[in-house]
Amino acid sequence: MDLLTGPPPMDVIARMTAIEGVGVAPTVLATQQGPDRHLGPEAAGAILLLQATFNDEARAAGFWETAAGLMERLATAPGFIRRFNFTDGPHYTLIALWRTPADAHRFFAGPEHQAAMSELFRNRWQYTHFAALWELTTPRERMIFCQECEGVTPAPARACRGCGMELFDPFAEHSRVDG
Repeated sequence: MDLLTGPPPMDVIARMTAIEGVGVAPTVLATQQGPDRHLGPEAAGAILLLQATFNDEARAAGFWETAAGLMERLATAPGFIRRFNFTDGPHYTLIALWRTPADAHRFFAGPEHQAAMSELFRNRWQYTHFAALWELTTPRERMIFCQECEGVTPAPARACRGCGMELFDPFAEHSRVDG
């Protein structure tokens, strides 16, 4: 199955950007998949949101150097599903999905992360900084819409509820969808 990776149609983008407060701009999007990459977003028991702004290139470079080291640690961090970071003008935002709050807390409490936080405050790498971890309080199912019938089946089921057709789960089948 081929999954689409492009933007919305241009006429829809034009409609959306005509709404006050909506903007679309080129950005750098970085993603990272963890050891639990085979899971979909419904498996996340905790979501980290980090936001930062920078106003000094040398300080920002120090931050990014340290961030690269933490990304190396994330690659093998138990319970880490995936993360996305992107810019919105001067705002840098990171969203990370973790299996459980305990997994996220264990990573944050590790010596590498604690050292990075100490350096952040000592070197004042950022102009603004915000970080928070939210816990999932109500489980949600991810739904797969059958392309052969009207069936809607919760993931990670492998067969359509309506017609029994084998279903493709993009998280379980591919650790990365290239486009």
